[in-house]
Amino acid sequence: MKFNIERHLLAKTENVAFLSIKDDAKLPIKGYAIPQGGIDAPILNEELVKGIKDRTAEESLTLSSLANGMIYIIGIDSNFKYNEEYKKFLYAFDERIEEYIGYMGVKKANEKDLTDALIYFKALITLNKNNINGLYNYALVCQDIGKINEKNKEEELMNDYLLEALDKLETIVDIEPEFGLGYYQLGYHYYNQKQYIKTKITWEQALKCELDENTAMEVKNELKKIEDKVDYEEGYNLVLQGSAEEGLEKLLPLKDEYPDWWNLLFFIGLAYRQLGDINEAIKYFEKILMLNPAQIDSIVEIGLCYAATGNLEKSIEEFKRALEIKEDPEVMCNLGMAYLETGNLDEAKFYIENAFTLNPEDEVTIACLNELKKYEK
Repeated sequence: MKFNIERHLLAKTENVAFLSIKDDAKLPIKGYAIPQGGIDAPILNEELVKGIKDRTAEESLTLSSLANGMIYIIGIDSNFKYNEEYKKFLYAFDERIEEYIGYMGVKKANEKDLTDALIYFKALITLNKNNINGLYNYALVCQDIGKINEKNKEEELMNDYLLEALDKLETIVDIEPEFGLGYYQLGYHYYNQKQYIKTKITWEQALKCELDENTAMEVKNELKKIEDKVDYEEGYNLVLQGSAEEGLEKLLPLKDEYPDWWNLLFFIGLAYRQLGDINEAIKYFEKILMLNPAQIDSIVEIGLCYAATGNLEKSIEEFKRALEIKEDPEVMCNLGMAYLETGNLDEAKFYIENAFTLNPEDEVTIACLNELKKYEK
């Protein structure tokens, strides 16, 4: 199993010391023998120090001390070279070792020691990748750590932990499609990513599974809250697919309720442009610019609208206006092609070649450059 946050835990190896156990050592565990050549066995520093303080260092090397150290190392580094041997030891030591590790993970989480809780749950699912409770608790702790990093404005760490939680929740519902809490938590991840259709599908699946009454009611309430956002996502997807009329059927009913939602206004304008209703399209793009005068995509769309009607002078004016806000190769290409339509090869060459300099691998820019070369011959 892959763990995308493992690099954040490796420093915790400082909490562990390694003791060499020779292969002739006798451990009182039925069904387990030290491998040939011996093994480096981990022990938590706190247990080692406690033994030394009590002047019973040798007694500190109990089987349970070794087991705890092995669990900890497995939880920190899923690729540690002795992990397979440690697994053999742990299952021989206690056939219910997974229950113990899960218990320790919950205990640490309740004590707000989230990093150690994460290590225990990670050890559990490294031992058994199909342990649903382990996976679920691991995901929950990742979420909690992600939220702490969000408060601390540690955006990279926040994203790492939240994406790890998302990955393991998706793993859970793949393994156990009837695990309702997995869908419940997943829905919030998709919601936070603004994937509203996916959120709806996921929460509807949660309701088909077993949930407690309060959780089921929460999911139903959340589904009602996202109805408009689902319609918006369905609508703009239809517009992007070229189904402008069907897209407008989803989007137009939302505009009175959300007059300042510029994304909504943008896709309504885009749909009207696709349908050839240029005046209506420009009206919506100009509404956006009243809300945000620097919304460059809307300025470009107005330029494209004017180009579609043959008003190249106004089109060029809008594209230049967009370039004043941002030096964007796509806008340069639009401006260059507008000049090309007017027969002004020098200006067309200037902007298209500049676009190519900024982004030489862009397919649209290359196509514009090839079109320019036809006129230069």
